[in-house]
Amino acid sequence: MAKKKSCQNVRVPRVLFVAERELYGWVDEKTFTQPSVVEADELPKLRREMRLTADRAAEGDYVLEAAGPSDRLPFRAQEDRVHFLWVYSELFTRLGVRLTFTDFQNEVLSRCRVAASQLHLNGWGFLCTFERVCLHFGFRPSWHVFLYTYQLHAPPPGRGFMSFRAYQSRKLFDSFKEFIQEFKWHYFKVLPLPDPLETLAFEFLQSLPVGLGKKSNFKCR
Repeated sequence: MAKKKSCQNVRVPRVLFVAERELYGWVDEKTFTQPSVVEADELPKLRREMRLTADRAAEGDYVLEAAGPSDRLPFRAQEDRVHFLWVYSELFTRLGVRLTFTDFQNEVLSRCRVAASQLHLNGWGFLCTFERVCLHFGFRPSWHVFLYTYQLHAPPPGRGFMSFRAYQSRKLFDSFKEFIQEFKWHYFKVLPLPDPLETLAFEFLQSLPVGLGKKSNFKCR
């Protein structure tokens, strides 16, 4: 279990731009003030004990990185930095989610316009249980059927995470009985390990002189 840090006297690490305030409007104050409790020195052990991918051969395609001192769960990667995915450890250890997400999971998240880290663990629980029940009985999980059964519950601005709620008389599964909130602070980054050939190609292109296309009269085909 990760060591718990105190969130007392911790403030938003930097002033948010106007566009960011709109982008992060769903975030509650504690999510901005509470840093991750997962330390960098815990990640090797977590990596050994936690299965990350559906295909074991692909485990080496990803690396884990701890949140920096100025990182917070909602913050997205900067345009000039390597992109990453925020994840919770319990997403893999408790719910058995694997990378890459299934087509069904991607469809639901895309249709609802919700990031993986923005969805409450209970919401992930409904999503995964629905998918496994469908597969168990031999039919393809459908986002149409899922969103016919469940609606996305978006709390008022600044009140926290998204989840799913069953429409009246369409309830299929119960939510977690225990009160689960601590998962929100056990987050870290997952980054794809760059392909060596892609890295070499990028470095070569970066080494070309600026304006080469104009000087050489290159034509796109």
